[in-house]
Amino acid sequence: MTTILSEKDKDMEDLTQKSEISHPDPAWDYYIIWHSCQHIKAKIDEALKIMNDSENANKEIDKELYDLLDPASDNLIEVIQQLEHDDDETA
Repeated sequence: MTTILSEKDKDMEDLTQKSEISHPDPAWDYYIIWHSCQHIKAKIDEALKIMNDSENANKEIDKELYDLLDPASDNLIEVIQQLEHDDDETA
């Protein structure tokens, strides 16, 4: 199956590639949160690719998407909670 990317998809792909940076210094205050967000983003990008490559929705694809996005969602909530906790410590 040949995938034809729209201009919007191409722009999004270019933006994604430009936003990727090398691994930061592990001593950086945001290193762990940054790393967690990169992992979450990779799962979201993987789910978006699956959707983009699928002509029609079906239960198998829905399950695959769920299996990717549900843990990513849980991880994002943990990151947000960590940020809230960090705010309490700096106040």
